[in-house]
This record gives sequence, C-alpha cells and structure tokens, in this order.
Amino acid sequence: MRKLFTIFAIAVLIFTQLAEAHKVTSISLVTHLDTKEGTYLLDAAMEVIPSEDAALNEQIPPEAAAREFAEEFLNVLFDEEDQAPELLIELIDASDEETPEGLKRQEVVAKMTGKIPEGAEQFLLYLEPSCPMAVVMVVIKDKKPSRRMQVVLAGEYSRPVDLEPIVDGDPFEKEEEAAEAVSEPVSEGTKGNSAFVAGWNSVFFGSWLPLAVVVATFLLTTNGREVFVQFAALLIPLSVAIALRAWEVIPAPQWVPLGLALLLIAISVEAIFHNRLRWWRVVGVAVAGAFAGLMLSQEIQFGQLFRNATVVDSVEVILSLLGIEAALFLVAMLAASALLFLNRFPWYRRVVVQPLAALFAGYGLFCQIERFL
Repeated sequence: MRKLFTIFAIAVLIFTQLAEAHKVTSISLVTHLDTKEGTYLLDAAMEVIPSEDAALNEQIPPEAAAREFAEEFLNVLFDEEDQAPELLIELIDASDEETPEGLKRQEVVAKMTGKIPEGAEQFLLYLEPSCPMAVVMVVIKDKKPSRRMQVVLAGEYSRPVDLEPIVDGDPFEKEEEAAEAVSEPVSEGTKGNSAFVAGWNSVFFGSWLPLAVVVATFLLTTNGREVFVQFAALLIPLSVAIALRAWEVIPAPQWVPLGLALLLIAISVEAIFHNRLRWWRVVGVAVAGAFAGLMLSQEIQFGQLFRNATVVDSVEVILSLLGIEAALFLVAMLAASALLFLNRFPWYRRVVVQPLAALFAGYGLFCQIERFL
C-alpha cells in the first residue's frame, strides 16, 4: 500500500510540474492515411505557452509537455484496436523576431507514425475524457483531403474513416455514397440490426462499471418487489441519459466514470451492513443509472452511430437502447437467479453478499486510483 501511494504521489508531482512548466493551449491535427503503402501519419501542431518560472521551463522543456499530451490524450485506433505509434517531437518558433518577448509563442509539432494493420477497415481517433481541450482534425487519405474538418471533443471519437483506397474521380464521392447508403430505405434492416448490436456490444465490450452497478443493486435484497423497484430506478434514468446524449441535448462530463465508481462504492458498502431497502438507496441507484448511461454513451460503438452525425435517426436511438437494455436485462436475470438460489442457505449474507459487496467496492476504488496513475 505504501509503495502504491509513493508511486501515485510521484506521478501527481511530475504531472503537476509539467503542467506548471508548459501548457498546451491549442492543437490542430492533420491525419495522413496512405492505403496503398499501408501507413499513417498524425501531424499534430500544438501551441505551448511557457510559465513564468524560467528555471522550471529549462528543467522541463515544451517538447516534454507536447509528448505528455500526445501520449496521454490522443488514441489512434484501427477497427477499435489501440495502436502504439512512433512519436517524433520537433520544436518550432511560431513568432517572428519583432514579437515582444512576453508575447512569443512556441509551437511543437508531434508526428505520430505507424503501419496500418493488415485488413483494417476503419480509422478512428479517440480523445481521453481528461483532455483539457477539443482537437480539430483534417483527414487526408491517399493525398486527397476530406471535405469537412472534424472537431473531436474530450471523451469522444472522431467520425470513422473508411480505409478503402480512393478510386479516380471525385475524392468525396465514396464518402457521399456511403452516407446516402445509410439513409436508403432498403438498408433499414441492416441499419437497425447494426444499431441493436452496437448497443449490445457497448455493454459487454466497454467499461465493466455499468455491469458492476447492475449486479451490486441485487446484493441488498432478493425480495421480488424491491428488486424490481431498484432495477427500474436504474434502467429508466440510464435509457433517458443515453437518448439525450444521442440527440446531443446534454454533455457527458469528464468526471462521469469517477462519479459512477463512487456510487458503486456507496451501493456496495450499504449492502454489507444491512438488507433493507430505503429511499436513499433508490435515489442512489437512479443517479448511478444516469451516470451509467452517460458512460455507455462514451463507448466506441455509440460514437460510431451518433457522434458527428448530421441527422440522428430516432429508430437507431430506440434500437440501440433496446440492445443496451437487452444486455443489461440478461445480466440482471443471471445475477438475480444465482443470488435467489443462494439466498436459501443460512450463510448467504456472510459468504456471498459481503465478499461480493467488498469486491465491487474495491473495484470502484481501483477505478478511482487508476484515473490518477
């Protein structure tokens, strides 16, 4: 425990010094995709402002701030798989000689390069939720730029970029044809199926926090009416939050995972000490449901459906919700069945409930610590 605390303290100290020494104030990104050679290059231009402490600026150069930003916040994905690009940092003076010393700005160019995985079909950029700013990105595929810039917000994914080689003619023809194909009536069945599957996958292939909250709600009691009240209190806010996110009515704050982890700890700890359903339990479960919905809306499957979409299809929203609810209902039924069977034994709370509740509380605490390491 002491060793973990020491590592945590050192990490926080280094990050704090880095933030005080130099600050990345803006970033623009040009992504080059060469489908013929199978390579990619992310060319990120970052404006870096030095602090007033000259000694600290010398000790920690702006290149270190840019490297930290690129490594911590920018995630390159091909077909949902994280990549580990090579990173080259170059410092450029963005001000001319006549610029006063106090107004001079330094620009750092970070080049992230690598090989496109064989057989990959899509490129995505993911921006970590803790990123302090949005990223403006332009994609150039096979030396032909896309027609629209993308603004990627913290905790969100860029629009997926198809890696099929561009044929001769209008460089945007394929992009427009793909967009039209999605809206054609003949593809409604396929589109609906994709929305349902995306909702289902966002539960099982994302963070385990929402699933842990679902199971933790059953640890307090196995009484049928009380279980139903808790699950309804969880599911309704979760569905509403996801729908509002799909229509971009509400944002998904960066601290949502931390909030959900805290709620998981509270729900689990309460189950350790008593087995009575009280009103604050229902309120806590409802808030956890809303947080779980916001967190599921940050998953890559949700992003591919709704982020940066020109028009949000209500049918897709409903079908993706059905996929999420079906997945959660399956988990709930399995958990309820197992716990209901074990509840017949006198050692149920001591051997099953309390260890499981402690495990979930520990997982919530781990998620808290993981965010800062």
